[in-house]
Amino acid sequence: MKEKFKPVTDESPMMIVSGILVFYVLIAGFIFYLYLLHRITLLPCIITVLIFTGIYFPRFLIINKLKNKDDIKILDDSILINGCRIPFAEIKDFRTEDKKPQVVFFMNNKMVVFAQSKFYLRLAYGQIEFNAIGTEKIKLLKEFLNNIIN
Repeated sequence: MKEKFKPVTDESPMMIVSGILVFYVLIAGFIFYLYLLHRITLLPCIITVLIFTGIYFPRFLIINKLKNKDDIKILDDSILINGCRIPFAEIKDFRTEDKKPQVVFFMNNKMVVFAQSKFYLRLAYGQIEFNAIGTEKIKLLKEFLNNIIN
């Protein structure tokens, strides 16, 4: 019974960005609409929008993280991280630092979430770190790196 009502997660970057922006525009637009109806004056309108912007600012940071995310590609014998080629033979060990997933919004029993994890690859000549975004991508990268190391 619980499985039937459990929301499906979606991590599409366009859905995350549009959800954040649409919700902000709706709330700020409603406050401005109250000002246009002369229900509130200009000063409380500006103060309310600034307070809401301050509270909602971490959501805007999610958009920045999505815009500046690391490009990760897996080739036949190496992994490309932001254009830097790392052969699988050089990877000695790895560890991850998972961040708590953030729920952006709910829509039609669909939960749009933002999941991020930081990967640290230990190589023969040092350590490389990169960020992966998306639950499925993070899970697949962990499984793939475990298979490579073992």
